Amino acid sequence: MSCRFSSCPDFYRYETLIEQIETGEIDVAVGGVMLKPERLARVGFSAPYQLATLSVVIRDHRRNDVQFWNDPQTPADLRLGSIYEDVAIDARRRLPNAEIIDVDSFEDFFTGKHDLDGMLIAAEEGAAWNVLHPEYAVVVPEPVTTRPVAMAARASDQEWLRFLDGWVEFERVDGSLDRLRDYWIQGGGTQKRPPRWCVMRDVLHWLP
Repeated sequence: MSCRFSSCPDFYRYETLIEQIETGEIDVAVGGVMLKPERLARVGFSAPYQLATLSVVIRDHRRNDVQFWNDPQTPADLRLGSIYEDVAIDARRRLPNAEIIDVDSFEDFFTGKHDLDGMLIAAEEGAAWNVLHPEYAVVVPEPVTTRPVAMAARASDQEWLRFLDGWVEFERVDGSLDRLRDYWIQGGGTQKRPPRWCVMRDVLHWLP
């Protein structure tokens, strides 16, 4: 069973993802693909492996501007970027006073390519960017909005979908999903751990 996996947004774009799966350009899309009813109507999805929390990464001094969705007090000069077309459409309903700009990548935003105040992003992903750019804050507007994230494939490829479901379930039962979330999302990777046992250090004392 051969397969063309894609986990890189440079290989597929979220706005053309469904067409690329339907035409066979890619077989399986991995990496932050959110489930939506219109997508479920056209392609198949594995069981969700995590939830994405919709948030705004925004300059810290403007964090109070996005405390709530559908807030009539949202400043009219607020400009937010989004790399996901469906998220942008949703945000225009939730933040009617803000200007939502389609951008190509998170890198373009953080390097200042666009004159934006913030970026619509999954809070789990935003936390990682926030480590590199502490001048921004990750704000989760209320009410909290979450979406399931899964792997996508053609609905007719039932063999692949069964395999993906089994893979997700194995990783869940094994605890790998929780460990990966703790390491990459919740900051476990930044915690200092004691060095592994070593003959040269612990027996011969050649190393400090």
